Formats: sequence, structure tokens, C-alpha cells
Amino acid sequence: MPVPAALDTLDVFGTHGALPIALAGAVLVVIAWGLGSLFGHGRRTALWVAMLTCLAVIGWLTIGLTVVTHTGGTGGVNLTPGQEIQRALETGAREPWLNLVGNIVLFIPFGTVAALLTRSGLVLRVLTGTALGFALSACIEATQYLLGRVADVDDIILNTSGAFLGALAAALVLALGAGDPSSRRGRGARSEA
Repeated sequence: MPVPAALDTLDVFGTHGALPIALAGAVLVVIAWGLGSLFGHGRRTALWVAMLTCLAVIGWLTIGLTVVTHTGGTGGVNLTPGQEIQRALETGAREPWLNLVGNIVLFIPFGTVAALLTRSGLVLRVLTGTALGFALSACIEATQYLLGRVADVDDIILNTSGAFLGALAAALVLALGAGDPSSRRGRGARSEA
């Protein structure tokens, strides 16, 4: 999912709409948390709103901007793992680096929220966040190919890595007991026995 050449970091997060979507999503998460708390489901409701926000930002940056700015083309497929990653590392040019880092960073929140929504232990949370990140990225690449852009296996690798990092961070925090209601219930139940 290369960032269009005309876009720089400020443009991607400002004038092209990702920042407003993210801010609106953050407000909705807070509202959902508050309303959900009234009915006893604040955390999960807020997490689902956060997931929808992640999907909206990812969808806009990967598909929406393509639809709006792309003039068409023959598309293509790069199935050589590491080719674009190596190019970014070797050239040190700004655009390949922005693509490399951007593809990872874009999926960290997605992996985090997916892991937080998973109700089981550390390994399942990490696997769920990573697998969903992989599936979403593969769908995006297929869609980009159908829209006349190049589908790149490196984008899937980078996006999946970002989802993995987010899922791992969330799972570790929950495993350490910070914010994991089930672990507190388990400790409380053991101490009462």
C-alpha cells in the first residue's frame, strides 16, 4: 500500500482526512464508553467503536485515496518478499521509508484493538490480532490490484508486522493484569477461597 508520491506525512494525516477520521473516532470511543458504562458494557462498546475507527482510517488511506486520486493503470503484483523493504533500506529515500514505516504504524492500532477484543489468553490474543491484520491487508492488496494498482506482498508483511506488534503489546499489558477484568476476578476468587 504505497503512499501516493504527492503525499507526505502531514498530508496523509491532515488534509487527506485521516486525522479528522481518527479524531472523530476518538470522540466516538469516549461517547461509546460513557453510554456503554450506563448499561454495563462500556469497555467492549468503546473497543468496537475503536475497531470501526481503525477500519475507517485504514480504508480511507489504502482504498479511499486510491479511488479519489488514482488515474487508472494496469496494476501488477509483486510476489517477491522483501523487495520493496530492501529498496527502502538501501536507498534511504524518503518515500520508500515513509511507505515502510507507514505500513507498520497504520496497523498497530488495529492489532491492539483486535487483541483487546479477544477474550482469551496471551497467545490467542496475539494470534487473533496478527491473523486479522494479515487477512485485512490481503483483502486491501487484492482490492488495490482490482483498482489498477500494484499489489505488493511486502505491504502484507509490513501490515501484518504492525498488527502483530499492536496485538503483542495489548496482550502483554492484559497478561500483566493491567486492565484485564478476568485476571482480577481470578485473583479475587482465589483470595476469597
